[in-house]
This record gives sequence, C-alpha cells and structure tokens, in this order.
Amino acid sequence: MRRIAFTLIELLVVIGIVGILVALLLPAVQSVRESTRRMQCQDRLRQIGLATLLYENTETYLPAATYGDPYGILPTGNFQNGVSGSPFTELLPYIEQRGLWERYDRSLEWFHQDNQVAVTKAVPLYRCPSAVGGATQQGIQRVVGATQDVHLDRSAAVTDFTAVYSWGFPYAIPSTPFTRDPWAMGALSPVGENSSGFLGAGLSFKRPKRTMTTDGSSHTLTFIEQAAKTDTWVNGRLYEPSPSAARAWAPWAGRGCTWILSYQPDGLSWSPTGLGPCNVNCNNRQGIYSFHVGGANSVFLDGSIRFLPREIDVEILYALVSRSRGDHTGEEY
Repeated sequence: MRRIAFTLIELLVVIGIVGILVALLLPAVQSVRESTRRMQCQDRLRQIGLATLLYENTETYLPAATYGDPYGILPTGNFQNGVSGSPFTELLPYIEQRGLWERYDRSLEWFHQDNQVAVTKAVPLYRCPSAVGGATQQGIQRVVGATQDVHLDRSAAVTDFTAVYSWGFPYAIPSTPFTRDPWAMGALSPVGENSSGFLGAGLSFKRPKRTMTTDGSSHTLTFIEQAAKTDTWVNGRLYEPSPSAARAWAPWAGRGCTWILSYQPDGLSWSPTGLGPCNVNCNNRQGIYSFHVGGANSVFLDGSIRFLPREIDVEILYALVSRSRGDHTGEEY
C-alpha cells in the first residue's frame, strides 16, 4: 500500500514560501499598527486641545506653558506666586482627572514630597503609544542646572507632549545676524508683549490670553510631540540615556514646556542663524520629536490637529510658533 506524505524537499519548500510571505506581510502589519498608534496619539492631543479651550472658557485666560520661578512668575490666582509647575496639571479637571487634581497640593512645588502621590500617577492621555522608554522619571528637580531642589529619591510620571513656550528663548540666541525675532513667543507663553532681557531681567510675566495671539488661532501652535524625554534621542537614535535635564522636563507635572531650537543636520548643534535645516524629529531635548515616520503631531490654538512633516520649511515652522509677529501662514506643509 502506497503511503501519502510530504517529502523533505516539499516541506522545506513550503517552509520557505511561508517565510517569504511572513517577511512580505510583517512590514505591512507593522505599518498598520503604527498607523493606529499615530491616530491614537492624534486623538490624545485633540483631547488636550479641547481641554485647553474648556480651560479658557472657564478661567477667561489660557493655561500658561509653564508657571513659577524663574520662567513664568504669574500673578496670584489658582497657583501661588513663585510655585512652579506645568499646564498639564492645570488641565487635569478638563480631562476627567478631577480626583488627581484634588490630590495635588497647588500651594506646593510640583516636586514637593507631599505631591509625590499625585505626580507619580500615570495619565494615559499624556502619553503617545508610539513613544519608547519608561513611564516614570527617576529623580526630579526644579530646573536644568539647579544646584538645589534636586531629589534623586523621588520620581514622577512622564509625558510625551509639551507646550510651546517660544522660538529659541532663552538659550539659542543667534550668533550671526538674524532677520526674525529669535525670542518669538508662543500662544501659551507667560511672557508679556514688549518684554526684553534674559529670564527675569526685563521680562513681564502675565497669564496668556487669546487676544495676545494676533497671528490667528489656526496658525499658532500650543502643544507638540516631544516624546521619550527620559532619554535624549537624536535623529532616531538614542544619544544619551537618563540626562539630568529629564528630571525637570520629562514629568507631566514638571516644567511642561519647550523653547524650540533649530538644529544643524547632525541634530546636535544649534543653528548659528536661528533657523536651521533640521527641525522635526531631530532632537527631543529642545525640539519637536516623535517616533512616527516622517514627522510629528501637533495641536493649534483653535484645537485643530496637524502632522508636521520632517521636511517642513523652517520659515513656516517659525511662523507657526510665533503668536504676534504678523507672519501667520496658511501655506501647506
């Protein structure tokens, strides 16, 4: 009686075909998954944009990109003068996190021991599913380079988003003549108009309002992706694990903002003219950065969500950051 079975050669051929099919289909499956994650990321930013509008409707002013000494000493109100913190904290009641908001003591610094229970709480809305890295920042402090208020024994949950404070200020002052204002303020910036000087010298802080954004709400950024801030990423590669700066900027309850820098092609050097060729997915320390292919998500003052391509023209990006320089743009990018 003849037995029916696969020969070894036939089996190897079948395995080879299956392997080829898997190799062909895997990138497509990964692409679909990333597309889903990117849409989830956009939806979370959309909710943050909506929360910003609800906050404005309730308070009559916008949440400041950061508040407290030294970057945004606001008039007394919900937060005491000098106590530092993030717009993500102010938005908690508007993203169905009132319980967390009530556990947070607004009379204390965000890194205070009594706020540890609150700031270590992960807020899923503040994370992008495409981002890599941990959900917690080990070790926290007030600002970069601070010799005090460093607490290596404390921790805080992180965010992959950040509020736009301004273009370049106060670090990337161009070393060569620059035809634009290197300190162009964003819609959520607590720095008042007609301010000058470095940090506290000559700056007037105030709660930002929509009326300060004369370039138009649909042409001015509020929040952007700045993913995986517990580490430094440059052009898609891990550059520096656990930098000290992450202690102040990675937590959702921390500084909460960024001064957007324009980089050279290496993603490390700031452009000496203020406007460089590398601006999206170049460096997550002071730039727009995501783990999406080809660009990063952003939300504007009108609540709209847009994808900023990696090759965006730097002049257009500058115009989208500035709130009142008369350089609003409706150009496609």
